[in-house]
Amino acid sequence: MRKRTWWIPPAVFPAISVLLLCTACAVQPESPTPASPPLILADSGRTQYRIVIADDADYGETLAAKELAHFLLRMTGVEFPVGRDKSPVSDFEIVLGSTNRKSLEDIPKDLRTDNWEGFTILREDAKLYIMGNIPRGTLYGVYDFLDVELGVRFLTAEVTHVPVKRVLEVPLRSRTYGPVIEQRAIWLGLGGQSMAVRNRMNALAFTVANSKLGGVKTIGPKVHSFSSLVPVDKYFDDHPEYFSEIEGERRREHKGLWTQLCMSNPEVAEVALETIRGWLSSAVKDNSYNKYLVNVTVNDSTHNFCKCVECVAINKEEGVVEGGTMVRFVNTIASQLGKEFPSVAVEAMHYGTSIPKKTKFVSNVLMRIVIAPDWRMPLDDTSNDQNRDVLATVKQAKEAIGDGSLYVWAFAFSYGAHSYLNPRPNLTAITDAFRVMAENGVRGVFTQTSQSRGTEMQDLRYYLIARAMWRPELDNRMEMEEFCRLYYGKAAEGVLRYIDFLHDTYGSKNWSDPPMANTTLPFDDDYLENADRILARAEARAETPEKKMRVATCRLPIWKIKLDRAFGEVGKVFSFPVQWSFKMDPQDVGLKEEWQKTGSFDGWQTMNIDKHWTAQGEDRRGVGWYGIDFEMPDTGHAPLGLWLGAVDGVADIFIDGEKIGEQKLHSSSMWCQGFFVPLPQGLLSRGTHRIVVRVFKENFGAGIWKNISIVDMSEPISNDLRTAGERFIEVGRWAKLSHLTESYGAAYTQTTKAYYPKVEFFLTHGRR
Repeated sequence: MRKRTWWIPPAVFPAISVLLLCTACAVQPESPTPASPPLILADSGRTQYRIVIADDADYGETLAAKELAHFLLRMTGVEFPVGRDKSPVSDFEIVLGSTNRKSLEDIPKDLRTDNWEGFTILREDAKLYIMGNIPRGTLYGVYDFLDVELGVRFLTAEVTHVPVKRVLEVPLRSRTYGPVIEQRAIWLGLGGQSMAVRNRMNALAFTVANSKLGGVKTIGPKVHSFSSLVPVDKYFDDHPEYFSEIEGERRREHKGLWTQLCMSNPEVAEVALETIRGWLSSAVKDNSYNKYLVNVTVNDSTHNFCKCVECVAINKEEGVVEGGTMVRFVNTIASQLGKEFPSVAVEAMHYGTSIPKKTKFVSNVLMRIVIAPDWRMPLDDTSNDQNRDVLATVKQAKEAIGDGSLYVWAFAFSYGAHSYLNPRPNLTAITDAFRVMAENGVRGVFTQTSQSRGTEMQDLRYYLIARAMWRPELDNRMEMEEFCRLYYGKAAEGVLRYIDFLHDTYGSKNWSDPPMANTTLPFDDDYLENADRILARAEARAETPEKKMRVATCRLPIWKIKLDRAFGEVGKVFSFPVQWSFKMDPQDVGLKEEWQKTGSFDGWQTMNIDKHWTAQGEDRRGVGWYGIDFEMPDTGHAPLGLWLGAVDGVADIFIDGEKIGEQKLHSSSMWCQGFFVPLPQGLLSRGTHRIVVRVFKENFGAGIWKNISIVDMSEPISNDLRTAGERFIEVGRWAKLSHLTESYGAAYTQTTKAYYPKVEFFLTHGRR
């Protein structure tokens, strides 16, 4: 039997310094062996080769053999048999992983890498060996061989470019590679686990991509773990001192959000440690394929830190407003866990905090910083204030982490993050950003982009990010052009022309804080006209219905802008004023007491409907009632619709005391989505009427925050808008468009249950 060994450096396990990869050995130069004749893997429908794996091959090696055979068959039409190393040795073998043919120790030292997921591609005469330090490394070596030597491109979940070769002739020299970025994750939308793995990512959002292969595995909550470490419902009543003191009072929540922990209280660290021990005791295995993390990060409520005397004093001593208590709290936990679970790292996140000036993190802490680069420009562009600050933070964090590892959480959907279909001129410097991160010590990247297929240039953006995570030195423009050529076919030139138009004309505009109510303001009529014309011509050039739909997907943002600007405006007969009467209903008695039928708004306060009530000095969440009297003009008995631009919360709508509609989809999906309510025929005659809206939201921002109007549905819409609506639904469904904004509700709620019905109602304009 062969020796089953993995080339894992001695320092890797159990020492936590495993998490800091050595950049110098991440990418090894090619061996200076003399050039050899090409390998002829297949010729005219025949091959002499077979793929060999160990008799007791791991799952990852078995998958590697299956994938290699699959793509070689697609490329050549030839079946490459897969055999085990118990069979006789042949001169023509592609050997995957450690076998009795060769183990990792048998590889020349100049071709080894101590990179965790690193691999070696070794040529010996007509034989080819692909061997990883762990099975995932072997699998990624196969994908890299398919990519670099054979030209296979994993473009999307549905589209892989595989060159067809009658004669598969491969010029090949031995080489080795190891990814400098050890955790590579995008938030969702690549099309599933197989697509992510083929693009050599090793995580899907917060989980390992194909856990059978091993990876950077978080035990317990993936992020924002304070509420799990010391649950407020369990501890607050007996120990309010465990939680934030705000304005002189210990609080379980503040302004609709959880508070943080009182990190200066030593008992809090003990409780957190006990919780973590429970998570780890049964989950951590002796497995060299995994790197284990436990998350100790603040709640997603960065304004609710503890302001007790002790916490304030520690932060002052550390030279920061917030962050000093966190480093000491995390160090206390990590120091103890290092003794009990030496193979586990503690992940800390700087989120709403600053890097302390005095105390350094202990060596088994992994620091993740949250960054939002300006992706329009290279990250090392010193003329860009935003990127200059981001890069300075990265360098400061690298220095602070010392012997630990630096990961980043990188936001990559700037310019109106609450709409995944807003055009974003940020495609041209993606690989540069990852190169600069890697050069400055970043060893893990979670890239938060959209959660959905079909969003703005999503396929291209995800492809570029995935490629850059694996090889940050790639040329962004070349990668972009190749993707477009392979994915869009004859339409590629037009798609590239659109990308250049978007970036050249709108990339340099002032993008600082567009109003939340309309984040598409930078895109004027000139954009809509020219962008649609360019992409319409590109779609016409596409040679197949499939490719036409791929180009049409690029047009979804244009159609959505047109539609969003028309909702509530076409046929508008009445626009409600901004200021309404308002009353909180803390005991939720309004429906029972029939507030919707109130005869007077006396005693109610006033509240604007252009921003959340929680942004206007009313800190309470729960049920709030809005009401206003209005003078309805004569509409000649036309069919009418009520348009509500955005209600953050579930809503019941009443006119003249009678319920005429509701919106009950969860606010996590509907917080910025407008909706129509058809009005019963004859409901609104000329004269005075009263509208009352009941809104319920128990946390975060709450209330009506966009315009409300009444529209005449007999008013026709233009052919352009009708086309935009019809095609948006058709193409959106084809593209599997599941989210329109950041949302923690169910997939397709925003599209199938909300946006498409809204468009369908809008399209009845002139037909009612």
